[in-house]
Amino acid sequence: MRPGVRARWSLVAAGVLVAAGVLLVALAGSLLGGGPALPAAAWCAGGAVLAGLVAGEVPALRRASAAVLAGGAVVAAVGLAAALGLVTALLVLGRLPVGAERGLATPLVVGTAVAAALARPLARRAAHAARAALHGTRRSPDELLAAVADPATDSGETAGDGEGGDEDLLRRLAESLRREHRLARVEIWSPAPGVDDALHRTLAVPAGDGPGPPPLDKAELALLARAGVGGPGWLRLWLPRLLEGRGPDVQLRFAPAVHGGRVLALLVVERAGDADALTGADERALGEVARRLAIVLRNRALDEALTDTLADLRRANAELQASRARLVSTADAERRRIERDLHDGAQQHLVAIAVGLRLVRDTAESAGNAADVELLDELDRGVRESISALRDLAHGIYPPLLRDAGLPDALRAAAARSPLAVHVRAGDVGRHPEPVEAAVYFCCLEALQNAAKHAPGSEVEIEVDRRDGHLVVEVGDTGPGFTGAPTGAGLQNMADRLGAVGGSVRWTSTPGVGTTVTATVPVERR
Repeated sequence: MRPGVRARWSLVAAGVLVAAGVLLVALAGSLLGGGPALPAAAWCAGGAVLAGLVAGEVPALRRASAAVLAGGAVVAAVGLAAALGLVTALLVLGRLPVGAERGLATPLVVGTAVAAALARPLARRAAHAARAALHGTRRSPDELLAAVADPATDSGETAGDGEGGDEDLLRRLAESLRREHRLARVEIWSPAPGVDDALHRTLAVPAGDGPGPPPLDKAELALLARAGVGGPGWLRLWLPRLLEGRGPDVQLRFAPAVHGGRVLALLVVERAGDADALTGADERALGEVARRLAIVLRNRALDEALTDTLADLRRANAELQASRARLVSTADAERRRIERDLHDGAQQHLVAIAVGLRLVRDTAESAGNAADVELLDELDRGVRESISALRDLAHGIYPPLLRDAGLPDALRAAAARSPLAVHVRAGDVGRHPEPVEAAVYFCCLEALQNAAKHAPGSEVEIEVDRRDGHLVVEVGDTGPGFTGAPTGAGLQNMADRLGAVGGSVRWTSTPGVGTTVTATVPVERR
């Protein structure tokens, strides 16, 4: 059997129904001497049947065969109704139209068909309008919850004193329920603050006199979680204390708002005994409101938890960044102290020794002691080499040039000391806070050391520039490159240093081409 046989026959049946509707109107109109010509109607009817046969070969139409069949039935029903109307007009007239009466046949056919087509939707609207006039317009549970979730969409009759919290939401819901379902009283029970396994009566509209009832405990909530929508009979058997203080003839219904097996709230509604009886539709609407309320309350709780978590994460991130900044600032301060101690202490002592050696050497030369002069010259050279090495060491710990002249000059000095061929290209980057310049400078030094270690003999280019409010430094070498993620304490130090000032570092490497380290730090726009 071919797939979709039932759908194909449904489409054919839809074509037959449309054809029947057209032919019925044409036949009835021909009796009055007007309407569509029978040959034309026959062609239209045949086309409808043929269209049904062709539609059976289209998968999309086969999937919609039920809707198409229903539409065909509507067309046939409209045609039948129009034909009956025309035949009724003919019977009322008592004879076939003659003369000028034939000119009214076509408008009569069209009017009858339009009336038949609009009869059902107009009847539905009329019934809806009558019910609305009698009972008032009633919103669906979705519309009701959407309205009370946003105070701006409500009618203005609710007056919650919160600012969009759960209590304000529940108050608006209670007042809307009471107004829309013509209830005498609405109570909403919800968890007390900080207590998840008990419900207390949060509010009642209208508010009652005297103290509220005791809260519902964990065992009673377990009963409500399995109850669904109930009335006085269920309460009298399982939870009689909820009936205390209520009139004997009051109509009462309750609906727990349950999510994940946990009762998040309880709706209790009352209607006067002499008012219209609560119907099954009212109970279904109350149950649906409770179900949607549980979803809203659960989503609000999740939103609050997410907001608290995000706030904690932001605080932790701020504390971590502040801690990293303190560590880097402390390390830089210690670097500066060591550099000053070396410059003002050990370096000055070595300079004093060099001066003393020069004086002794001059005295020995005056005395004509050539051997002592040669020895003193050798000692002088050693002392001067030690001074140079100590100066390089001090500059490596924290270069005064960075503090005095800025990042480009300090990088050029570092490039001159590197064993590799290093070229520095720097734009007009200006001056920046000392922690920012120090972080970028030592990041570049780490990149130069890595290039000297892993790419000896390569050329290195350092580019310093400002781009879109960021200070960007790129250190690229022409070494062998690498694959995979970079590792090592030096790379982590670079990331920590730049992270302490809000920056970041990125490595890109292509085997056989080289490696590029890019440091980016946000700076104030000039």
